[in-house]
Amino acid sequence: MAIQRVEVFRLRQPVTAAAGPSGATYHERRSILVRLRDDDGLDGWGETYARAGVAATIEEIGELLVGRDASDARPLIDELRIATADQLALSAIAIALDDLRARRLGVSVSALYGGRRRDSVRGYASSGGYVEGVDPERSWPDEVSAAVRDGFTACKIRIGRFAPTRELPILANVRRLVGDEVDLMVDANGAYAVPRAREVARGLAELRFRWLEEPLIRHRGGLTYPGYEHLGGLDIAIAAAEGLETRGAFDAFLNRTPVDIVQPDVAICGGIGELLFVADLAALRGRQCVPHAWGGAVLLAATLQAISLIPEPSELVGPDSPLLEVDRFDNPMRTRLASEPFAFAAGRMSIPDGPGLGITVDEDFVRHAAG
Repeated sequence: MAIQRVEVFRLRQPVTAAAGPSGATYHERRSILVRLRDDDGLDGWGETYARAGVAATIEEIGELLVGRDASDARPLIDELRIATADQLALSAIAIALDDLRARRLGVSVSALYGGRRRDSVRGYASSGGYVEGVDPERSWPDEVSAAVRDGFTACKIRIGRFAPTRELPILANVRRLVGDEVDLMVDANGAYAVPRAREVARGLAELRFRWLEEPLIRHRGGLTYPGYEHLGGLDIAIAAAEGLETRGAFDAFLNRTPVDIVQPDVAICGGIGELLFVADLAALRGRQCVPHAWGGAVLLAATLQAISLIPEPSELVGPDSPLLEVDRFDNPMRTRLASEPFAFAAGRMSIPDGPGLGITVDEDFVRHAAG
């Protein structure tokens, strides 16, 4: 299983309609892919976000993998952690190593970790945010209605660009539109300080929203999460921590905050194995783990494999079971990168059971998007 080649692809594709969360508008989507090829010609694919310097880091530390046995994944990752502190680069490589090792054995990645606990997962439609040139009074109801027509039973709306006095009535209209049969959540993407976050949380609780995600502004000096210790005692679950990069950071965050739902991202926190470690940290404290996922098909497939392994947070199987974030914003890396579409029916996405991550990467599209 010696690794013969490490390749990095910088993918970027325009979107048909610019959109984004509270603090940004995206005119294109970007991803970074890594491919590990072994001496038998088998490939393992990984994906992460296009943060500055990540691709170059993967190219540099990837040289340490050439000639090494992919089955030695743990010591290899240990060596790479000494070589770099870039956790996004390590995450992409860790996913690719898992994919390659599993393909070599002819099993799914979930089999590498002891076997899956579920074969499908309930998906929630994750909004693209504010559509450029379209008022949220129109776009939010339209977007949620379209998701429900497509079979989703849970939807998340991105909020926080305008004052709560404008946005809460729109959310009330969405609730009236879909009724109580559809779970509704919001993601503020760090829009608020503590007093405003508590105000919004109270309004959302009255509307029977399931959770308020990432309400507090992140510290400008680094990706830290101050202030969440002041969000206890609310009648709505608080979800956060998608940007934390290490198990130590998650442990400290869970120890000091009353956050109800922790959201590790497989492409940020160190790969599938590290996400499962974070899920166990959450379970030890009676918190739910709902992974964050807002990327391409490789990232989505890796998240599905991880979710298949996460333990149930309670004896109440179903309502409290892990959920899958299904990005509804225009993203060719999600819709065209895999040769086969992900199977979605009756509000649930099947977890691929083929070798590795369970998908086949369309290399023609990779070349096109990296061109």
